[in-house]
Amino acid sequence: MQYETVLVQPQGYQLPENAMPILVQLGLTYRCNLKCTHCYALYRRNRDEFTLQEIEALADQLYAAGSASLVYSHGENMIRRDFHLAAAIFRDRQFYQTLMLNGYYVRNPEQAHQLVEAGIDRTMISIDSVDPVVHDRVRGKDGAFKVAVRALSLLKDAGVRTVGFSTTIDTHNYADVGRIVEFARSLGVDAVSFMQNRYNLTGIFDRSLWPRYRATCQELYELILRNQSELDIYTHDPFMLTILDDRLTDQEARETYIGSNLCNVGTSMVSIDPVGNVSGCNFIEESIGNVREEPFQQIWDRLVERYSDRREPPTGPCTSCSSLGPCMGGCKAFHYNGKYDERCGAQRFVDHGEHGLVTARMGIPPSRKTQAPGAFLGVPRLRTAGTS
Repeated sequence: MQYETVLVQPQGYQLPENAMPILVQLGLTYRCNLKCTHCYALYRRNRDEFTLQEIEALADQLYAAGSASLVYSHGENMIRRDFHLAAAIFRDRQFYQTLMLNGYYVRNPEQAHQLVEAGIDRTMISIDSVDPVVHDRVRGKDGAFKVAVRALSLLKDAGVRTVGFSTTIDTHNYADVGRIVEFARSLGVDAVSFMQNRYNLTGIFDRSLWPRYRATCQELYELILRNQSELDIYTHDPFMLTILDDRLTDQEARETYIGSNLCNVGTSMVSIDPVGNVSGCNFIEESIGNVREEPFQQIWDRLVERYSDRREPPTGPCTSCSSLGPCMGGCKAFHYNGKYDERCGAQRFVDHGEHGLVTARMGIPPSRKTQAPGAFLGVPRLRTAGTS
C-alpha cells in the first residue's frame, strides 16, 4: 500500500482561522490539603468560589462558545462536597472531563464509582517520583505516595475510561523519567503526563541547567516512540517539538504530539479560576476579565486578540532562532512580558547531527482524526457552537 507523506506543520495548530475555546482549564476551588513545592496556586486560596448555580450558568456559556473538554485544575477540586454535582452539570452537556487529583479523596471503591457516575472520563493523579520519600517531600505530606498509588488502583477497578498520572519534572527527577515510565507500565495505567515546572517569574531560571533539560527532552521523546502502542506518554512543552522527526510515523500520533505540545493559549484553550478570573492558562498571571462581571464570549474574544500570534508574531530572541518554526515562540506563561523566554538566553537543541537511529522510510498514512487540531488529548469531537 502506498501512503502519501503528509507532514503536519506547527503553524497549522497555532494559527487557526477561527479560534475556539475547545479546552477549558477550570478551577472550582483553590483549596488543597497538600503544599507542593512547585504549586502556582498556594497563595491564591480565595474562598469566594463559584456556587452550583454559577457553575451551571457558566457551563451553558462555555457550551455555546464551542467548548468540548474540561480539565479540573487550580486546587484539589474534590475538596468541594458538591464536586460530583458540578461534574454532572458538564456531563449532561457532553463535555469530556479530565480530573487532576492527588488521590486523598478517592479512599474506597464507592468514591471511585461516584466519579464515573459524575461523568469523569480521565483521571490524572500527581506522582512526581517513584521514590516515595521524594514524592512526599515535593508534595509536602508524608504518605502522599501511598495514597496516590492506592487511588490509581481504585480508579482502574471502577472503570474510569482513562487512568494515568502526571509528573512535574524538574531537577529532582530529570534523571528518573525512564524509571517513572517503567513504574507506570508496572501499574498498568493508561497514560503519563510530563509537565516541565514553569519558571514564569523573571530571573529565577538557572541557565546552567539547560543542557540537562535538553537531554531529558530527548529521553522523553525516545520513550514516547518506544511505548506508542502500550502507554500514552505526553508532554506540554513547545520546546519538545524541536526534536520531532519522521521516526514518529503514525499520522494521528504525530498530530497529537504537535497539538499537545504547542502553546494553545488564544487558539483553543482558556483558563477560568475558582472566583471567575479568565486567563490564557493557569500559569499566566494576568486576568483578561471575570465571568461574574461579563459574558464569557466577550472575554474570550478579548483574550484571542491579546494573545494572537497571527496579529503579533513572536519577537525578540525568537526572530533569530532556528527553532521558531517548530515551537512558534514557546510557552506564553514563561515569557509573555515582551514575548521573551529567558531560557532562550542560552543555546538550546542546537545539535543537528545524525541521531544514529533507524528512520522510517515509508510515508505517513493519511489522518483518521476527526478532533480539532491542537485540542487536549482525549477530546472526542469538535462541537460547533449552538449544535447538539
